[in-house]
Amino acid sequence: MPVAAMCPYFQYEKEGITHCECGELKFPDLRSRRQIVYAFCAHPTDYKLCPFKLALDGYYERRYQ
Repeated sequence: MPVAAMCPYFQYEKEGITHCECGELKFPDLRSRRQIVYAFCAHPTDYKLCPFKLALDGYYERRYQ
């Protein structure tokens, strides 16, 4: 099922793998996928709390300072 992601680093999902700019995430089952993707990637505000987003924010801040 396609995700309406809020996170700018979310790329796409294909064949059970969630592709984020930070890496590829493969979950053991749909429930664990939902727990992460809907809690962070697709959440209207909590995507800002994702450790991958925070790491990439820091990376881009350092890169373009």
